[in-house]
Amino acid sequence: MYVVLNVIALAVLLFALQEGCRRASGWVLWGAFLAVPVVLTPYWVAVNEHGPFPWIKLYTVVFSVCWCTALRRTPLGKRPWARAAVTGLLGLNILEAVALDLLDGGPAHVLNAAAGFLLIATLARRPGAVRVETAGGVTDMRYAGITRGWVCGFSAWNWAFVYLNYPALAGHQSSVLLAGLAVAAFDPGRWLQARAYSLGLNLIALATCFGPLLAWMDTSDWGDDRLGGIVAVVALAVVAGCTACAAWGRPRDRPTPADPGAGWPDRATAGPPPGVESPPCRPSPAFPDSTPHESLDPGRRRI
Repeated sequence: MYVVLNVIALAVLLFALQEGCRRASGWVLWGAFLAVPVVLTPYWVAVNEHGPFPWIKLYTVVFSVCWCTALRRTPLGKRPWARAAVTGLLGLNILEAVALDLLDGGPAHVLNAAAGFLLIATLARRPGAVRVETAGGVTDMRYAGITRGWVCGFSAWNWAFVYLNYPALAGHQSSVLLAGLAVAAFDPGRWLQARAYSLGLNLIALATCFGPLLAWMDTSDWGDDRLGGIVAVVALAVVAGCTACAAWGRPRDRPTPADPGAGWPDRATAGPPPGVESPPCRPSPAFPDSTPHESLDPGRRRI
């Protein structure tokens, strides 16, 4: 129960911090996610004895957060290729975890890797999926191609990955995922930004104070080899179901009149084809005093 309360407390803190990052100035964000990692890297190397993957993940996430900040705070956000790169960065982050699972080679890890590949395959890649929008004085990076179903599938896969590979940190990752899910519940387009900031802050904190933070919420006793197989199967099933629903319900781009294949517009609001004059509107015999626009009532039969 103590660990569960800690998970909830950290999730609330991360949710509040990512909201603070939304409203923080560019200088604060560059200081937190660029200057601090550069300055603390020698200290991190001296006090931590991690394998290659945690280091790769730390700096990949830090770079991704800086990219997100550049899109929000600099003219880079106006360049389509820079916004489209966000999809590639998300896919790369998933692929890193998939590679670690495949290197392990156990059945549970292979199943979880399959779930990761499925998530990559269903990433939204349509033009304009990533946008930078300002509303209420706050500029956000929005991933319009993300649905709540995809986010739920990703969360199940990501938790299974951490549980299988780093069970001691499963509690910390639960908090990161809960903070992102809380945002996605109301605004799925803002989920990726919220995850980037919350995960980045959590990884920087762990790299700086790994021992004390692990002692505060150590979930090593959650690990179980037999349970790991069940977790992997459930995660794959959730990812398959959620991505299928997300793909089915994902909004398609509607054609515009400028598109060569746009076709006819809606008949209720369409005008005549080019070069064809509209027939004159005559008053209805039942209402001789009616004005022409009244005869357009869809409930009446035209004469």
